[in-house]
Amino acid sequence: MRGLPVWTVAKFACLAVLAAFVAVPLFRLFALSLQGPEGWSLEGYRRFFATPALVDALANTVALGIATALGALLLGLPLAFAVARLRLPFRGLLALAPLATFVLPDIIVTQSWLMVFGNNGLVTNLLNDRFGITLPGFYGWTGLVFVMVLQHYGYVYLLVLAAFRGIDRSLEEAATVLGSGPGRVWRTVTARLLLPPVATAALIVFTLAVDNFGVPVIVAPRVPVLSVAAYNAFVSEFGGGGMMQATMSVVLVALVALALILQKGLARGRGYQMEAGRAPARIDLPAPLARLVGGGLAALVLLSLLPLLPVAVVAIGAFTHSIGPVLHWGRFSLGNFASLASFGAEAMRNSFGLATLASIAGVLFGTVLAWLSIKKRSGLTHLLDYLGLLPLAVSGTVLGIALINTWNGGWFALTGGWVIMAIACFIRRMPYAVNTTAAAVYQIRDSIEEASISLGVPPGRSFLKVVLPLLRPAMAGGAVFIWVTTLSELSATIVLYSPGLTTMPIQIYQQIDSGYMGPASAYSLILLLSIFLPLWLATRIFGIRVFATD
Repeated sequence: MRGLPVWTVAKFACLAVLAAFVAVPLFRLFALSLQGPEGWSLEGYRRFFATPALVDALANTVALGIATALGALLLGLPLAFAVARLRLPFRGLLALAPLATFVLPDIIVTQSWLMVFGNNGLVTNLLNDRFGITLPGFYGWTGLVFVMVLQHYGYVYLLVLAAFRGIDRSLEEAATVLGSGPGRVWRTVTARLLLPPVATAALIVFTLAVDNFGVPVIVAPRVPVLSVAAYNAFVSEFGGGGMMQATMSVVLVALVALALILQKGLARGRGYQMEAGRAPARIDLPAPLARLVGGGLAALVLLSLLPLLPVAVVAIGAFTHSIGPVLHWGRFSLGNFASLASFGAEAMRNSFGLATLASIAGVLFGTVLAWLSIKKRSGLTHLLDYLGLLPLAVSGTVLGIALINTWNGGWFALTGGWVIMAIACFIRRMPYAVNTTAAAVYQIRDSIEEASISLGVPPGRSFLKVVLPLLRPAMAGGAVFIWVTTLSELSATIVLYSPGLTTMPIQIYQQIDSGYMGPASAYSLILLLSIFLPLWLATRIFGIRVFATD
């Protein structure tokens, strides 16, 4: 044998990448949390639980995750039911509007709601000036939960919508034939079939909420949460021991891991297999009942359209005359774009460069990893499966802190440049490429590759010439999704960036933090165009279905 088989080499190469930039940094972070001033100790954890402010941050983080998950369920579940089961004239709009939550950056959504309901917000001033109505303060828990629920309920909607459509109609019909009424059919059949995807959706929203950095740091600066506390500890300990930043990061990862264990416990024994059959029929509501629920459905439509409001608010704000933090609504101006000439071009180049590198590396690595995990199973692929999906359970702030503590010195130091930022974006988004291409990999018959190899084509070349062309549509969809989500990345890049390497989300955050909503809107408009233009090209010209609701 002249050497190792090509797929064995690929497995070890993927393992090396995941070990270097996922496993080792997280292990290093855990070890750093145990290194006290006098050696190995639990001093960091003792100080954490002995500090009331940090305990409050932990409690607030848990409360925020639970509140966001419950709010997302309350909004996403009825919306998914209405789209999947009811015959509605506006069903297309109702089905697509929540998908805006996947591509609208947190920083822009937060900024837009502040421009609407903030202290100098459009609605705040209108109600106060015209009607003498003073709205409750938007900063703090009110705005935090409001923004987080509207930004994350799309995950519940999409997962539960797929579950609704996956239920075999014959199961519900059988229960009805046996004498069960609609309520009992729902409790005994439909609800049980929906429990696993609902639990999964709640877990996803919970983890996204507790890991979120951009929304809490802007809309609730006085509500301590772990993601912001870990970043503040990183800034204060930069160049020092780093024990407390590591401790907070480990606690945050442990919180997500605990949520995963709870979700697995809830779903254990509740998975049901169904034969592929008829999808449930949509319901034509009787006229009296239609009038009764009409108001509720109208409210659902309005709520589903709320995520689209940031686009309009940002577009108007970008062309509104501003002086410092004050926006003079109704006065047209191009002054907000003046700063783009000095800082905007650099930030756009950096954002586009990182998004391009992350998209190319992520989709290529993710495709190979999906192929190895599905078609080339071995003991090593089980480890690759776990490490490949582990970044989904790690927040951007934690990943950035882990990478900078691991690669900040030695003979192969990476910090201080664009490489470490590109690696962070690649690691953060790579699991999406794995999930996107996995479905396509399952559909490729083993005989296709085997036929090519039997004709004398080596395995590696067979993959490139035969298999890869079949995976191109899925790879293109994954690349578009990585591109648009990397452009909005803030939590990891704000930890890793250095002067001259700011990105558009960082510039937006700095403008908002300084109170300059006008220039922030100009940056946000450029970022939104950079996100929606590739999506439009992908869906309209190339026919790529990045999100599918049917």
